[in-house]
Amino acid sequence: MILWLSGLQTINHDLYEASALDGATKWQQFLNVTLPGLRPTFVFIFITITISAFSLFTQIDVVTSGGPANATTTLVYHIIQMGSGRGDVGYGSALSLIFFIIVLAVTLLQRALTKED
Repeated sequence: MILWLSGLQTINHDLYEASALDGATKWQQFLNVTLPGLRPTFVFIFITITISAFSLFTQIDVVTSGGPANATTTLVYHIIQMGSGRGDVGYGSALSLIFFIIVLAVTLLQRALTKED
């Protein structure tokens, strides 16, 4: 919410005044001033949430420990189990590199889909 609030505060208030002088309703101001002004904030939050969703570890470790039958195991959980739990640091490092490439590809795809014209 703090990020959304800071995004709202970056929108120039003069745009709201100009749209009110042009006869725009509050709904039109929201659609034509607020939403386009929040676009950079939306892109940042969208990418950040996606990366953190890929990085789930603590919740899985505390609640299920990857079980039942590894149904809740994520890539990050598996990397840490291989690297720390079983001592297979090379395999864990290779998986970390693959994880980095996946997150980078998803982030670049999201940036391409949400970039401004």
